[in-house]
Amino acid sequence: MSGSVKASLWTIWFIMTVFFITAFDQYAFSQIAGNEKEILSLFVLAAIAAVFPIHYRGYSFVLFQWVSLASFLLYGLLIEIIVTQFALLFSLLLMKINRESLYRIPLNSIMFYITSLSAAGVYYFVVGLPLPNALEFFVPLAAYVCTFLFVNHVLIFLIRNHLAKIKTKFIDRGTLWELATAALVLPMSLILVMMYQEIGYGASGIVAVAFIGISIMLKVYRRSELMNEQLKKVNELGIELSSTWEVNETAHLFINKIKDLFPSDYIYLYTIENTRLELLEAYQKDPTDLFSTGKTIDSVTEKVYRRKRAVVFQNRSQWPTPERLWLKTAHSVMVVPMIQHRELKGIITIAVNQKSAYKKQDVMLIEILANFVGVAIDNARHYEATKKESERCPLTSLYNYRSFERLLIENYERSFIQNEKAAVILLDLDHFKSVNDTYGHQAGNEVLCQIARLMEETIGESGIVARYGGEEFVILLTNTNSTVAYMKAEELRSRIAQHQFLIHNDLNEGEVTTIQVTASIGVATSDNEESNPVSLVRQADRAMYTGAKQKGRNRVAVYGDGPVVQIAAGTMEDTLTR
Repeated sequence: MSGSVKASLWTIWFIMTVFFITAFDQYAFSQIAGNEKEILSLFVLAAIAAVFPIHYRGYSFVLFQWVSLASFLLYGLLIEIIVTQFALLFSLLLMKINRESLYRIPLNSIMFYITSLSAAGVYYFVVGLPLPNALEFFVPLAAYVCTFLFVNHVLIFLIRNHLAKIKTKFIDRGTLWELATAALVLPMSLILVMMYQEIGYGASGIVAVAFIGISIMLKVYRRSELMNEQLKKVNELGIELSSTWEVNETAHLFINKIKDLFPSDYIYLYTIENTRLELLEAYQKDPTDLFSTGKTIDSVTEKVYRRKRAVVFQNRSQWPTPERLWLKTAHSVMVVPMIQHRELKGIITIAVNQKSAYKKQDVMLIEILANFVGVAIDNARHYEATKKESERCPLTSLYNYRSFERLLIENYERSFIQNEKAAVILLDLDHFKSVNDTYGHQAGNEVLCQIARLMEETIGESGIVARYGGEEFVILLTNTNSTVAYMKAEELRSRIAQHQFLIHNDLNEGEVTTIQVTASIGVATSDNEESNPVSLVRQADRAMYTGAKQKGRNRVAVYGDGPVVQIAAGTMEDTLTR
């Protein structure tokens, strides 16, 4: 809502309030004399009604209209207006609205000025109508209540759709619940009026006790119902978390579900890595709010890390001083440790731009979820480690051939469907046995690891690198052709030949030295209809042995149809015939 609209609301409210005070002073002030206790008891009832709103299925209703109607029937319109305005202001104060939301005071006050005047006008109009004796009392009251509800609902609809720019339906499920609760207004008002006429202001005490009792029972029922709903969601989330197999997927799912379970503008999931807190996953409603300074761990989270106990703040005034400057807008903060077998596994931090947002039951639920997500992350890490062991070469960390074969088939089929070419590059180190014989097998392993890193740097994201076996390596390139595959293979061959490999000579007391090695490389592409994933590897292998190894080593050979394979603008020296 723009500043000019807010200023206009305050101006209209001030003018209406001045008119009301003037009218009250002239026409209603005299009514207070002799009725101070009765009128004061109505204010008390209105305050009690504001303290105990009715909550059901996500909707909240402050049911003070029955006190307003009783005030109208007992003392007239002006007393009803002041009681209604008092109840409204008391409700807004209980909501602890911040400075940015102060415009709600004039907005709601104007709305209820209009509502009270409209309902009273219809009431007086209907009273003047010729009605049967049996209806002359109840029809005006029903007209008052219906007008009050209708005008109030229309104004709320207009405010949401035109001032707040929130598109809503005129009639939704909330409207139906509003009508259901409003059905209590007329009988409660009549009971209150009749009791006032019989026993005076003491009636307010009896009605207040009954209203408070009913409200507390509804509140307890609603709280238990809400707890059951949340426990059901927590259980469902626990089942979902147990079915995830990757750490990042687990953390992402957890963050997304937490947003639906608890009020949250900031959510951070930390894990313990080498005795240090590391941020695994984060959510920020405004991404520029928190981490703009580069800091990722606040002192509240660090406090929980040291003490291994949950911490809850309901207002930013309770925070440590540095965090008030750093976390600009949040008020309520909930920080809960993830503990398994008395060992700290991580920390969950949740914050929201709202005061007193978290209750004891929220802490209990998030502690349950902390156990769920801690176990799920451990399981995911175990699965990832096991998967890596089964897919990767333990020495070079490259894919092993079994994994490469699966990826080859998947990518080949995709390339075939998309009418793209695929290429396989097979690499074998020349005279590698002499490296092992001269410097020891550990030195040979060091060369293999450095070769693996060199291949990953050269190929990058354009292909898949795997260890074929022994001193042989294999590469899959997708969406490529013979020319590109050859150029990539030649670049790799050249880098290997020029590279100085740093090793430890185990046969000479571990002396550090550098050596050079070369590689023979074969290339095959899916250029003909007879190609298939397995044949590509065989063709690359044949090209390597026949066209590179047998022609002198340290060269690249391409498997082709003719006696000479043409590459770009030149003719390759290395040829291969079938």
